Amino acid sequence: MKKSLPILVCLCGATMYSYAQHKGDSLRRQRLREIEVLEKKRTLKADSMSPVLRLQGRLLETPQHIVGVTSDLIREQGGLVMKDIARNASGIKFGYNSSVFDASTVVLMRGFSAATYVNGMPQRSDFSTLSEDAAIIERVDFIKGPAGFLISSGEPGGSMNITTKAPRQQPVRQLEIAGGSYSLLRASADIGSVMQAKGLSYRLNVAYQQQNSFMDFIKTKKYVAAPVIQYNFGPATYVLAEYNLIRISSAGGSSVTKVGTDADVLKDRVGNNYAGDPGLPQSFTQTQNFRLLLSHRFNARWQLSMQSKYSITPAETWYLLSDNYSPVNFDSTNITRRMPVFNSITGRVAAAQVYVNGQLNSGKHMEHRLVAGVDYNYSKDNYSNAYGQHSFTFDRTHPQYGLSTDSVRMLGTATLLLRENGWWSAFAYATTKLYRNWLLNYGGRFTLNTPVTTDARRVLKDETAFSPRLGITRLLGVQTAVYALYDQSFIPQPGADFEGNDFKPLRGNSLELGAKREWFQQRLSTCVSAYRIIKNNLLVTDLQHRGYRRQIGQATSTGVELDAIGRISSRLSVSANYAYTHAVTSKDSNKDNEGARLAYIPEQTINSWIQYSIPLQASSRLSISAGQSTVTRTATYTRDEYLKGYTKFDAGLSYDAGKWYVRMVADNITNKRYFSSGDILVGSIYPGVKSYYYVEGAPLSVKTFVGLRLQGHNNKRK
Repeated sequence: MKKSLPILVCLCGATMYSYAQHKGDSLRRQRLREIEVLEKKRTLKADSMSPVLRLQGRLLETPQHIVGVTSDLIREQGGLVMKDIARNASGIKFGYNSSVFDASTVVLMRGFSAATYVNGMPQRSDFSTLSEDAAIIERVDFIKGPAGFLISSGEPGGSMNITTKAPRQQPVRQLEIAGGSYSLLRASADIGSVMQAKGLSYRLNVAYQQQNSFMDFIKTKKYVAAPVIQYNFGPATYVLAEYNLIRISSAGGSSVTKVGTDADVLKDRVGNNYAGDPGLPQSFTQTQNFRLLLSHRFNARWQLSMQSKYSITPAETWYLLSDNYSPVNFDSTNITRRMPVFNSITGRVAAAQVYVNGQLNSGKHMEHRLVAGVDYNYSKDNYSNAYGQHSFTFDRTHPQYGLSTDSVRMLGTATLLLRENGWWSAFAYATTKLYRNWLLNYGGRFTLNTPVTTDARRVLKDETAFSPRLGITRLLGVQTAVYALYDQSFIPQPGADFEGNDFKPLRGNSLELGAKREWFQQRLSTCVSAYRIIKNNLLVTDLQHRGYRRQIGQATSTGVELDAIGRISSRLSVSANYAYTHAVTSKDSNKDNEGARLAYIPEQTINSWIQYSIPLQASSRLSISAGQSTVTRTATYTRDEYLKGYTKFDAGLSYDAGKWYVRMVADNITNKRYFSSGDILVGSIYPGVKSYYYVEGAPLSVKTFVGLRLQGHNNKRK
């Protein structure tokens, strides 16, 4: 007995220890499971087509390369504008943006300009800028190639659609403040009610931001207000009214363009801004969107949608040029004379849509999804450009700033330009599923364009076109698909060239082959595609006549794209993409231009963003992120002259405690100097001299976000 007592004590101790260890492990596993469930609520990739894109179904089954970027991924990367968001889709490049306001407007896809839509309706007119902010964005879809199902004016290179925030099933109460480099200060709030089964629901997003540019003198302020109300008459019918206001003002100038030669480009002080001055009047741009949507579901299979919008985008910009009408440049003695430039732009866009979505069966092994409707779109631009009556001597070696604002405001006669256009279209598309493995996507759009002119002596003819679409998808199981797509586009192009010749409509043909797959229990999606696009009647800048464009015969673009986005595990997420683009002028009245690469298009782009999360407690985690962006040779308007490529690195660190979080994101951590966009011209300023016109990428910058979620605990990860 005496000998057995120590043994019993040891056994009891071992049992208690084992039980305590098992209980601790169970608690740890329980916490890990809770964290995993909460992580799954955060969606980094889109699985289905956005409802505003009209076509229904899984992205896997859609015969087109479409990348959907959710607001969760945008927040994870600290994205604030479209230029931050676009890194998540292959082959997206921003063209030569000359103003602090249009840093995200000239979007290029697959070698050509991309159209911009908000909630499936056109956003920009010909001259207007795009003001956007993450505060109003629920999701962004990058649609590669034509998309006749979306709008009659779909660009052959692709389109970009912003889906704005609206009331949802859970209440929203989130506040966030941010600070960072160059005196960044930002505050935002997202407040929304629970979606009512019957009655009124709302969502309100507001934001204020101020920041200095890394370039001298420029200081910007941004105001965002986006109220949305929705009234549900019942489970089948609702009406939604939305208003978005984004206003950005800039003091000290608006131009971010630099000019240089091989001897000094990217070698000067990074903050030099000869186009700015404290004496310049304030510049601004403003976007106001009004939207009204009515949705009615007849039954479980058929739904009617009617929506309309009106957008107005006024802008006024001030900056300085040299008196030879080029960005500020200097003679051999480092002297120039700067003169003020004033631009006034008012763009208007009106649109209306009516369409039905439905499903039906015809036979035992055939299922059909249908969408059909009509569109009306109207755009009008008023553009005014005036130069100052006075120019002011400026010495680069002994710079003196502080122009007289009254003298700057003395302008010469303004040049006025009006562009107006309207068009109707009717469309019908169907997706037929055969034996669960084959899907046919087919249909077309008929467009009637009614060009408008203010010149009574000119009679413009109506233009009509039918644009067919045919896509085939073969499902290889539930997670893999291969597809082929043929699509056409028709785009009215208002305006005329220097000689007064009206622009012909743009017509495009696109052929695309691709494969899609979902991995890791559908948490990660990949898509690889190859394409060939032929674009006829392309508009390019007329280098011989300032402010005009000319029409070339044909351009061709071929390339390969690869995207991967989503989660590999509950801890590891990834967004990575690659694109190779070969876009050239294939036909031109000037035969010497044939075979030349299209300006602003890089040969290759590579982007990546990886985040690893470490669970700490039941409702908190630490996340570490790293990213990279690479651009190889970017073509310019001078044949065989390219902007040097670059690779920049980014990083992030965040702590999320559920009800509150802290996130830090660093951009360009190696402080790389590079061309964000630009062009090279020979003889444009001085005979035989090669001049770079470029926008420089931002140096090292850091943003820190602190957020508070006030909604219930169970919804905090939504």
